[in-house]
Amino acid sequence: MSNLQVRDTVFCRFIGTESNLLEIFNAIRKTRYTDASKVMITTLAGSFYSNLKNDISFMLDALIMMLIEHQTTLNPNMPVRLLGYVDELFKRYIEPEKRKIYSTELIKLPAPEFYVFYDGEDTSFEHKELRLSDAFKTPSDKLELVVHVYNLATGKNEDLKKICRPLREYSIFSNHYKLLRKQGLDIDEAVRDTIRYCIDNDVMKNYLLHNESEVIDMFGFEWNEKEEREALLEAGEARGEARGEARGRINTIRDLLSDGIVTIEALKASGRYSPEELAAMAKP
Repeated sequence: MSNLQVRDTVFCRFIGTESNLLEIFNAIRKTRYTDASKVMITTLAGSFYSNLKNDISFMLDALIMMLIEHQTTLNPNMPVRLLGYVDELFKRYIEPEKRKIYSTELIKLPAPEFYVFYDGEDTSFEHKELRLSDAFKTPSDKLELVVHVYNLATGKNEDLKKICRPLREYSIFSNHYKLLRKQGLDIDEAVRDTIRYCIDNDVMKNYLLHNESEVIDMFGFEWNEKEEREALLEAGEARGEARGEARGRINTIRDLLSDGIVTIEALKASGRYSPEELAAMAKP
């Protein structure tokens, strides 16, 4: 399996089919589309000209463009990230019409919608909205992007899961894994037991039967990376606090960065640090 495949996620592989995306579209928007051939997947996979990669994006009849991200750590910067994704998607959409962009004729675009399905440990919320305007240094209503975050934890958004089979089944898979981890099983054992449990209970059965080894690699890599990152950050913060000052904490995290143990992107995604702290940590 290639490094790119390993770094993919079970969520993206399982959810990201035309039929599953149509079910999610219908569940969220309360529609009844039945023809999955009308779904056009537009996910950014990176290219020579742009290294942008998003989790899932697709259009339905070129009317709606839906961008979906999967997160195990809450990230308040998702509106900014999604702004970059939709900008690139719009550029590609209008590429055949690039000469018309300067004309008096209005180029019609698919209406974008933004969703995050959260799959972490925080069960304090069911649904929340993240707004691009929350990041502005001064209040402004001149540019807005709203991200709807849905929690996939057990007991959260059960009405949505009830009418959306792909989200319901993935939620069962993920939450069973987290339960086994809390019971003390190691990552590989928890993934394997979760796969057996889901196959026995007809959850993601066809996908798991055909992709078991990839699921073990992808899910294990994803959660191992997440848990190691969080443990290293906590250790770094503890060492910094032991030094008795904020500068000590920043210097400790800077050491982790220089050693390649964590990245600035991971620090941003953790949501623990202010822009000023991140800038200080990034200094050589």
